[in-house]
Amino acid sequence: MTVYADMHVHTNHSDGTQTIDQVMKRAADLGIHTVAVTDHDTVDTWEEVRSSAAAHGIQTVRGVEMSCYDESVHKKTHVVGLWLGEDVSAVQRLCEHTLVCRDHYHKTLVLELAKKGYPLDYDRVREIAPFGVVFKIHIFQALMERYPESMSVKRYRELFAGKTTYEVDRQMGYTPIAEGIAAIREAGGLPVIAHPCEYDNYDEIPAYVELGLQGIEVSHPSMKEEDYPRTRSLARHFNLAQSGGSDYHDPDLTPWFGRYGLTAHEFAELEARALSRI
Repeated sequence: MTVYADMHVHTNHSDGTQTIDQVMKRAADLGIHTVAVTDHDTVDTWEEVRSSAAAHGIQTVRGVEMSCYDESVHKKTHVVGLWLGEDVSAVQRLCEHTLVCRDHYHKTLVLELAKKGYPLDYDRVREIAPFGVVFKIHIFQALMERYPESMSVKRYRELFAGKTTYEVDRQMGYTPIAEGIAAIREAGGLPVIAHPCEYDNYDEIPAYVELGLQGIEVSHPSMKEEDYPRTRSLARHFNLAQSGGSDYHDPDLTPWFGRYGLTAHEFAELEARALSRI
């Protein structure tokens, strides 16, 4: 499939490792026409995103990926907001709380890594985080710097990509799912459930539609063969807009930029659905 639009991309403003400009240049080199930067719980980079996209001949829409939580089933639920408007205060208020909690928890995580034989200087971890909030990727970059022989993509996933406990999830300050969907809609955006296979959110989608969910990702690198027909079936059944993207973070950790996303026709349908609400 030729990827025309990637509606799920991260930069170093959250847990990606490349700058906005590096991401846009890479997208242009790959022939991607449209990119939505959806940094985690971050909505303050729009002017830079728009300027860089224009410089590289890329179309863009304002986006975010909100780290949400469904307390009724104790599950994380990520919600991408696309086509956000000028007033994103409702989203920003919730995201700022999550960022503070995330940063605090990751300080605790550094102490836990020391118990596993990987002591780190937390001040150095903070230096690596370019915009002040520590994400797991910054801890891993500090680990690679200090323990280069022990670190690899596989080791990153062993340390950081496993299933978390409810206690950890509570410490992260995730946004309640109903509030996340409502805030995206208040900001004029289209709320899209991201990679529902990743956190096994399928059974909860009917409830999220009742809360105002309007889209679902139908293309994502974590999807298995059986997830493709399942997501499209849910989209048809609940009249959800179909989105998708590479969830790009880093050339080595997520080397599939340009392989997941939407065709020109699929993007045109998504854009028509988003703009018809305005």
